[in-house]
Amino acid sequence: MVIKKFRFASFLLFVLALISSCSLQRGIPEGQYLLRSNKVLVKNTLIKTGQLKPFIRQQPNRQLIGIFPFNLHIYQLADRGRDNAVKRWMKNTIGEPPAIFNPVMMESTRRQFELYMQGKGYFDAQIEASFNSAQGRAIYHITGNTPYTIRNIEYRIADSVLAGIVFTDTSMSMISRGQQYDSELLQNERERVAHHLRNHGYFRFTRDFIFFEVDSALGTHQVDIDMIIDHPSEITGLNEGTSDIAGHRQYRIENVNIYPGFSPFRNPGEAFDTTRFFLERQGDTTFYRFIHQGPLRIRPRVLVQNIHLEPGQFFNGHNVEQTYYSLSGLRNFRFINIQFEEIPDHLQENKPNLTGLLNANIQLASMPANAFTIEAEGLNTAGNLGIGGNLVFSNRNIFGGAERLSLRLKGALEATATAARGDANRLPFNTVELGAEASIDFPRILAPIPLERISKYARPRSNILTGINYRHRPDFTRYIFNISYGIEWSQNHQNRHLLHPLKTSFINIFNDSILLSRIPPNNPLILSRYKDHLTAGINYSFIFNSQQVGRDVDFVYFRGNIETAGNLLGLIAGAFDFPRNLDNKRTLFKIPYAQFIKTDFDLRYYRVFNPNNSLVFRFMAGIGVPFGNSEVLSFANSFYGGGANGLRAWRLYTVGPGAYRDTVDVRFDRFGDIKLEANIEHRFAIYRFFHGALFADAGNVWFINENPQFPGGEFAFNRFFNEIAIGAGLGLRFDFDFFVVRLDAAFRVHDPALSQGQRWLRSWPRFNKWNFNLGIGYPF
Repeated sequence: MVIKKFRFASFLLFVLALISSCSLQRGIPEGQYLLRSNKVLVKNTLIKTGQLKPFIRQQPNRQLIGIFPFNLHIYQLADRGRDNAVKRWMKNTIGEPPAIFNPVMMESTRRQFELYMQGKGYFDAQIEASFNSAQGRAIYHITGNTPYTIRNIEYRIADSVLAGIVFTDTSMSMISRGQQYDSELLQNERERVAHHLRNHGYFRFTRDFIFFEVDSALGTHQVDIDMIIDHPSEITGLNEGTSDIAGHRQYRIENVNIYPGFSPFRNPGEAFDTTRFFLERQGDTTFYRFIHQGPLRIRPRVLVQNIHLEPGQFFNGHNVEQTYYSLSGLRNFRFINIQFEEIPDHLQENKPNLTGLLNANIQLASMPANAFTIEAEGLNTAGNLGIGGNLVFSNRNIFGGAERLSLRLKGALEATATAARGDANRLPFNTVELGAEASIDFPRILAPIPLERISKYARPRSNILTGINYRHRPDFTRYIFNISYGIEWSQNHQNRHLLHPLKTSFINIFNDSILLSRIPPNNPLILSRYKDHLTAGINYSFIFNSQQVGRDVDFVYFRGNIETAGNLLGLIAGAFDFPRNLDNKRTLFKIPYAQFIKTDFDLRYYRVFNPNNSLVFRFMAGIGVPFGNSEVLSFANSFYGGGANGLRAWRLYTVGPGAYRDTVDVRFDRFGDIKLEANIEHRFAIYRFFHGALFADAGNVWFINENPQFPGGEFAFNRFFNEIAIGAGLGLRFDFDFFVVRLDAAFRVHDPALSQGQRWLRSWPRFNKWNFNLGIGYPF
């Protein structure tokens, strides 16, 4: 059956392509040809076809699904008959004029290929171009031949001081002996050296001072490279009549002037106050000057901790970037600008022609301190879609140290997965959520540690949060009260750490008769997941992200979490003999507290082919071990599968545990203590904001311990691999950059809940076997 459907689809596509081919000949002038495709054939080289395609100067008309030139057909359709406004709109908005083959463009492409191959070391590359008029195809044959390698690298730097700085960093050079010649690496080396010198005081140095001379006439398929750093033609600020004997000039920062209330419309003749903030480091005392009108809104110490420029230090371009980044992170300024003013030699106390001096002027325009915000949002909570709204009051400087106070009232409506499993409630939204939250964000660590002892590059932050949340579902109602204290800091631009030394929540569940009816009788392990409990613990997360903003390159994302709860309470409860409830659980204020340790991680690899084509891999794993006062993980801390962001062939909370088979149609949310999941997704553009995806998902959840009520639900090393649920499907995405809506359709390839002989898919699934997910944002 599957083979017949495949043959029919192939025949339909062939007929469609044939019709398209015939109709496209209309309107093409005699002697000219429509360019239908470009083909690049490469041999004897490591260069891939994809590296050369961006240099093709003439492209054929766009094709829908890779075979049908829809836009060209619209253009030709609108070009027939009498002209009118509708046809003009079709031609100019949707249509696309025919791409008529241009031999001049083909020769330009051939030349671009030749230059690119030479730039990659293939100086003897052969590039031939031809056009097949019958097929409408431009064909490029590229033969790389033997590539050239680097024999010697020499440096010609007249400035001895500058040369010493360059030589101490040659270990970081992007070019080396024996390496294949690559002009792109030479340009990157120019950028690296220029950046390195600007970080060592050379304020006026640019890459334009750096040149390369390449000698390829050695007859050995090798090149010699000379890096040349020229003298500047003139140095601004030198006394008239002096000669450029000092070469490039290093600059130190003399003063750091901060304008916290800067306005470009302020009269320069107005009177200003000056406040000095003294800073002592390693026995030396320096000061920052605050030039302002009226009292300072933010304490100088807080601003100085976020400024990486210090009086007396050499100019450093990296510190300038970090200052922008840190000051922006305070979220108190709508405008940040750093200007450097060179101090003339005749005003300097040191000798001219040696070290120049700069004044760093930091201009800060403040935002209003108080703000009210109304937010509307689309929700996608664990695959459950909904709508929500927030009323937010914020104060950006509540204690004068750039602390951010946020008071939030929120409400939401969601469509939970329970409605999809046969509940009587058929309304689109069957879950109501209301909440109130208060938080204060501090741009420092709340600890008795002086700010100056903490690295500015760490950008530490602290957060205190408390709130109450009410959630009503068809099967139960839940209250959550929580309070937490968290710390966040950066190790570098790729690594972040998050630590919650205090993370406490109280969960109260009631009106749960429907929920209890779904749970198998005499099953306390499942029932205890939905009982009132208190969680007090510690949570730590580490995040690594190698993504480079603004660059379409491969990157890796990793997040690891570890959480433990109840240990301190367990010690106190044992020491003071806390009372026990009817289930023999120790309680605090008549509420049993949870004890567990839990860890999980999420690893992703993004293979970026181009801005509109990528392949994403994800692997997740987690395990939670209850002990002491807990028999199982609570509802909020358990693992689950399915839904719009996981195993998309299953609805949310319907996977597992393990190979458990529901033979009596008991409907309850499926959870587990262990989770494994892997995903692969190919994302590609179809037309403008209309994108597509092909994906496959695999995974499951398991119990740690055997449960007689759920045979096959416990994890076992000798069989877990056969209990992996596998699904596949395709998706459509409407990607508006700031907002993504997606529709995924998936079917089950391997279902561990079925008997052994029926688990694998044997034929193409019918429509009622597909699971559809509507999501907001990408799943990962």
